[in-house]
Amino acid sequence: MSIFQRLFGQKRPALKKDNIQNFEKVAEFIIWFIKNEPIANAISNRSSNIIFNEGYRPKSETQNNPELVKPDINSIAEWFIVKVFIDINMLKDATKDEFRQFIDVLDEAGKETLITAGNIATKYDLNFEKFVYEREIEKIPDGTEREWFKRNFLDDNVLGAEIRILAWLYHEYFGEWYQLREKRNE
Repeated sequence: MSIFQRLFGQKRPALKKDNIQNFEKVAEFIIWFIKNEPIANAISNRSSNIIFNEGYRPKSETQNNPELVKPDINSIAEWFIVKVFIDINMLKDATKDEFRQFIDVLDEAGKETLITAGNIATKYDLNFEKFVYEREIEKIPDGTEREWFKRNFLDDNVLGAEIRILAWLYHEYFGEWYQLREKRNE
């Protein structure tokens, strides 16, 4: 059995284009990814939730702010579900190229967040193999770098999760796998 068969077996709910406006179906689809897909699972990790609960909000990168749609959001998972719901509804009539370009925008933003968080993590020798957020964040002095790390770490988790979900939908809707821009240009 291939890794894709194990990750995306029979239990994964489908999300047909005509169900995109149904919030419950979209939420069920996204929750499956958060629970079962390793990259999307970052939405439920302890550090993302701590940062979110401290008042930080991921940048939406597409001007689709979930809290404008649902002001009483109280968890990162809820924020993320609303954000992806808004985005896929915006993409419901998108062509293959438009859908791919949208994922490309998120991927480009993800590169920036990864570089920023990664540089700070390297500078302060954060241990990601035995990562305990509360212990590792203390290695970064209070101030601008700690704030930048928190923002970019949270943004990277959110962007990675959304890219993973949208790449799967791209495959379902257009019959081919999404490839990163640099891979397409080789």
